[in-house]
Amino acid sequence: MIDSGMQDDKIIAIAATDPSVNHIKTTEGLPPHFMVQLRHFFEQYKVLENKKVVIDRFQDAATACKLITDSIERYKEKFRHSP
Repeated sequence: MIDSGMQDDKIIAIAATDPSVNHIKTTEGLPPHFMVQLRHFFEQYKVLENKKVVIDRFQDAATACKLITDSIERYKEKFRHSP
């Protein structure tokens, strides 16, 4: 998503130990009404701050894993010299 003109990725996670949802492996497996609610939440949650949020599209698990891995690497690089 784009939040105030900046890329702001979000990760949708499924609780692996929750049998009511742990069968879901992709965003296509999520109930359609949940995806509508999620999109609506992120489009509206900063309205009171007069900020605009744009949801382009939901991406797949491989993209999420790459974002997480890249973020961990950037963190390690930034703080590798910290005590």
